[in-house]
Amino acid sequence: MEDIVRTLKDNPKRWYIVMVFAMALSFFGFMVGPRVGYGPEAAHAVGIMIGLWAPVLGVMGLRAELLQKKE
Repeated sequence: MEDIVRTLKDNPKRWYIVMVFAMALSFFGFMVGPRVGYGPEAAHAVGIMIGLWAPVLGVMGLRAELLQKKE
């Protein structure tokens, strides 16, 4: 079980996919949030909060890639 968790955590492609998903979700929050009934301030705050996680996820992908090269 530990090997499965390690494999999922250390796969750089998964981190990059999640990063792209966070960027898309952030864009969705900015553009669609006010149109579906959320206030512009609330939609922008949520979009920024989600968007700030994208670089962190990218760094995690880079870390996983470096760990793979090290092995």
